This record gives sequence, structure tokens and C-alpha cells, in this order.
Amino acid sequence: MPNEVRSIPPAPRRVRLRPLLAHRWPLLAAALPMVVMGSLIAWAMFLQSGGKFSLGPQLDAGPTLLANGEVTRVHESVAFDGEDWNDVRYQFDYEGTRLYGGSFVAAGRYAAGDEVQVEVLERDPNVNRAVGGVLHIDRRWLYAQFWIVVLVVPGALTLLGWLTGVAQLRQVLAHGDVSVGRVLAVEPVPYLLPETLRVTYEFRDHRAQLRKNRHWVRARGALGGRLRAWTPDARPESLPVLHDRRAPHSNRLLLAADFLEPRVDAEDLKDLPPRD
Repeated sequence: MPNEVRSIPPAPRRVRLRPLLAHRWPLLAAALPMVVMGSLIAWAMFLQSGGKFSLGPQLDAGPTLLANGEVTRVHESVAFDGEDWNDVRYQFDYEGTRLYGGSFVAAGRYAAGDEVQVEVLERDPNVNRAVGGVLHIDRRWLYAQFWIVVLVVPGALTLLGWLTGVAQLRQVLAHGDVSVGRVLAVEPVPYLLPETLRVTYEFRDHRAQLRKNRHWVRARGALGGRLRAWTPDARPESLPVLHDRRAPHSNRLLLAADFLEPRVDAEDLKDLPPRD
């Protein structure tokens, strides 16, 4: 064990990427698909909003004119957001031309043969609706905002939390103090692939205060191989633990293999005596 502690490079250390990416990796596995899929779906909804779903906002923006029309047909009512709506079809004359249209209005408001006022978009009279009605009853999930709120924002916040944890872990591994840790328990994490172990250990920080912590370890790695061989009745397993001097509750059980070889300065090489 003393050899393993001495094999940890001095600070500042160069940390391998694998232990950083493995830190709380379920958060990364959940956040990335949410952000990517949510962004793609939101983009698709944004592109399709240039079609029929944008006609209502065009009428809202105007300019519009009013025309007198006649209801030709009223379809059976449909329920949406707790209200009943009728799909009303009508005809009207605009600048000497007979035009046809339809929109959704409150159920029971019109019957076939009733007069109806039609709101007509000046630049395109084929875009029209009954006054007080709506062109389309749109589901919320057909808008980009829905997917941004439901998937992209939660995924981005989760990803930000994971990146914060990775930055904190890198600070501990690169500049933390080395202590001797003693393994107390090793348990497999159920229903999780790849195979993962939950290790519980204790160590003394730089003030000789006894601390206890646990975290997940990939079972197929070098550290996981050591932990899989551990049993409660076996000889106590001691491994290096790095902890933050300012916040000792931030600590990690690991091996020297998780670090890269320290860089050698060219100036230091010049001071080395030549080989015979």
C-alpha cells in the first residue's frame, strides 16, 4: 500500500479523461439524449410552423378586412382543452370573387344558413376565419417551445450539473492531498449496465479527521477489478484517496493508473548528467 500512495504523481497532476467522464455518468447519459433529441424535435416543429400553424398569427398581425359570409356546413363538435368546438365551413364574396373557408368556433354558435362575419387577410384573402374563431386547434406539442421546455432546458441543466461535478472532481484529482483509504463495503449496483460497483470507504484527511464516503466504480476497470476481489472476511483493502484540502468531503478513491505521466521540462533535462 505505501508503494501505491507514493506512485500517485505530485500536484499538479495530469488526469486521464476516463475517470472524469465516468464521474456520475448516468447524468451525462440522460442529459445528452434530452438535449440532442429535444433540439432536433424543436427544430422540426419550428420548420413546420412556417406552414398552416402560422396562418393564425398572420391574421392576428393583420392587416385584415371584414366580409359578410354564409355558413354552409357545421360539423359535429370536438372537445379540446375542456371546451367544445364546431368546425364551421362558410362562403363569402371578396372583391367580386366567391371564396370559401372554414374555422373552429364555440359549439352551438352557428348553424347552416346563418350569416357570419369573416376576417380576411388583405394580402392573401384565402387566409381567413370566422370572427371569434380559430383556424386550427393546435396541440401544444406541435410547437418548438414545448420541446424546449420539456426536454432541452431540463437536459441542459442536468448537463451543466454534470460538468460542474466533473470540474470539481478534476480539481480534487489534480491538486488534492493523498491519503490512505480503507474499503468498508463493495456492492453491485442493481439494474445498471455497464456493470458498476458501489464502494464505501473511510480515510483520514490532512487534519487526521476520520471521514467516510461512497461512490460508483466501473466494474471492468483496474480499480473495479481490485474491488471485485474484496470480501468482508478478507484482509483489509487499502487504496489511495485524494481529497480537497479546503473541502475534504470532496474525495475520490482511485489508482495511479488514472493519471498521466508528468510532463518533463526541457530545461530540467539539460541539468541531467550525461550517460556513459
